Amino acid sequence: MADTLKALIHDADLVAITFRQTLAPVEGPDTPIFPATYPAPERGQHRFDTPYTINETKNGTLVADIDSVQSQGNRMESAFSGPLKELVPQHEVQAGEHLALLTDLPHRIADAAIRATDLGDAIHAAMLAYAKGDPTPLAKLAPTSLIYGAWDSRDTHVKIPRAVRSEIRAFDCSIFKRSAQFTGTFDKTDLGLTDAEWKKGADAGFAPTPSVNAHGGVMVHGEIVHTASILLSALRRYLTKDDDKLATYLLGLALAGLLHATKDYNLRSGCWLVPAGKPLWQKVKADGTRTDLGIDTAALATELEAAAGAWAASVDAPIGGTSSVHVFDTKVGKRMVSKNQEAT
Repeated sequence: MADTLKALIHDADLVAITFRQTLAPVEGPDTPIFPATYPAPERGQHRFDTPYTINETKNGTLVADIDSVQSQGNRMESAFSGPLKELVPQHEVQAGEHLALLTDLPHRIADAAIRATDLGDAIHAAMLAYAKGDPTPLAKLAPTSLIYGAWDSRDTHVKIPRAVRSEIRAFDCSIFKRSAQFTGTFDKTDLGLTDAEWKKGADAGFAPTPSVNAHGGVMVHGEIVHTASILLSALRRYLTKDDDKLATYLLGLALAGLLHATKDYNLRSGCWLVPAGKPLWQKVKADGTRTDLGIDTAALATELEAAAGAWAASVDAPIGGTSSVHVFDTKVGKRMVSKNQEAT
């Protein structure tokens, strides 16, 4: 890249790298798309009578959240469970016959599942070290937690802020409904069912079943936009006077994770998006000045590999290779449940 990772992390005038990509439904612009759905709150109901997250601007325009910051964080981090797994330490949690990589856990290093393994004490100590200004123990366990954030809300209460924020929104939306009707091939006479049995037949999949005014997605009249920012000022907290290896490594991981998330916009059923123009990468200075940033993916891959190796060697951190498997301790898990119940 024209701007190396080291140059970007050391340029004190820069506060962020931003990304903007307009998107469109794969079927075309006149097709409704389906945002993520959320259950209704215990008290009250969904705004606009829809399970989607919809907000309204002062002029009445509806803006839909298509993919949240949290969801995007998981999509970016999935790169380090797949094509980029050799660049980070590999840990897996085993519960019963189920294995899950640390980079797939929703709360990352603070996830309850991994805290209830033999890593629990090390995670506790690493969180306390982070709070005192030493990120190295945490980075040796889970460097992506320093990028995508974590909150150890049930133990040390240490918060690790996100250094990357990414989300997808759709502007100027109409909320759609849809209806459907199931009608079986055979009627009650064919099947030898009584009237009473036929009335109950819908539950078994025999009788006609209507679905009326179900949620039908949103029609987008404006733009669908994927925006993201990598906060250089947040990553610089991992710089020291004599050592830039960790900060450089984390910036490389952040860029690589974001690029990974832009390769596939098949977000969920009914929400497959594709780029509708060229992406815009920019460097942002503290005074608000913006300049374009050229991203060379091949050069970034080479730089990141070198940065990962340099950092790992400097702190004797194992990256890549065979995962260390940590078995979930049911007794510890039950104690955690009991402790949480006592606290509430």
